[in-house]
Amino acid sequence: MNERTTPPAIHDPELDRRVKDAGASKTVYALVTPETEAAKHAILGNCLVSPDAARRHHLEQFRDAWTGKQFALHEAFLERWMAWAAPVVALKPAGFPWRYPTAGGSEALFHVITAYGNRARSERFEPEVHVFCGEYEGYKAYAEACGIAVVEHDRADWQTVGRSLPATALFCISQPSAIDGNVWPDANAFFDLLSAGAAKPRLLLDVTYVGSIAEALALRIAADSPVVQAVAFSLSKPFGVYYDRIGGIFCREAMPSLFGNQWFKNLTSLQLGLALIERHDVFDLPRRYRSVQCEAAAQVGRRLGIALEPTDVTILAQASQSDAVDPALAAFLRRPANNPRANLRVCLTPAMADMIGTAGPITGGAS
Repeated sequence: MNERTTPPAIHDPELDRRVKDAGASKTVYALVTPETEAAKHAILGNCLVSPDAARRHHLEQFRDAWTGKQFALHEAFLERWMAWAAPVVALKPAGFPWRYPTAGGSEALFHVITAYGNRARSERFEPEVHVFCGEYEGYKAYAEACGIAVVEHDRADWQTVGRSLPATALFCISQPSAIDGNVWPDANAFFDLLSAGAAKPRLLLDVTYVGSIAEALALRIAADSPVVQAVAFSLSKPFGVYYDRIGGIFCREAMPSLFGNQWFKNLTSLQLGLALIERHDVFDLPRRYRSVQCEAAAQVGRRLGIALEPTDVTILAQASQSDAVDPALAAFLRRPANNPRANLRVCLTPAMADMIGTAGPITGGAS
């Protein structure tokens, strides 16, 4: 499948409510855990009349901006993230010398796509953003907002896509994959094919689900493949800090539109992000909550009449078409929506939050 337009996703308020009443959602929502809230308590400290050491440290980081001391926080965070993610992501620092803190992953993705569109206008070629069907919707939304054509492919055709992608195209991909919540086993081979077909890096790699899988990979994500031009990450999914906007990007070349982020950044969010990855290794929380994920999948599945199985990503579950009793519900949850053979995908955050005792207002996310 190679289409410039695809049918819109199915929207049905009644089915949406039915899924939510079962303790799940079609949209992916970040899971706030007690561990995340404990880290917030630790960095904010006691704010009474006589502040404790943690509170004094928190307040001190905002002072004396003219000294440039605030640079140290984003540099430390980005350096620490690379070490934290190393068991899952192969990323050689020397190959990505340009690093920027961002407001979650979305800001990073938007800037790369925008810069690509600007380069196309400067070099006078027709820009195209290519994705696999069912991928994170943000790639398409950002590209279309920039007036860039979007081409979608069936992931089953990845070898053909890898060999035939136009040399000037930008490919956007998530790994672990937003399509089904699993680590895509052919991703590194796909990167190799793309590398062989072009002299310049042309892949935007989104690793925002790193930190959400419980098991080490047989082969780490090849972020240092020659085809990768930028690696975007976020702590929203791993730690439930969607509204704290903690992320970053590693680039092979300078990203002028993000240059100001070395000053225009959220110090509280960076401090929280650093605390979280220092307190928990990249597998810690997914392993702690794996049994909760399994039980939530079983409960939600029973309520919906679907044989749900946990995915690699802790907050998601999936089922095959044949495992759903209700065809309308199956079509609603199918991803990609226009592929009748595709599996069903649901987010388990509402049920998991209820099980671990953090089920207040649900923290938002993206599909």
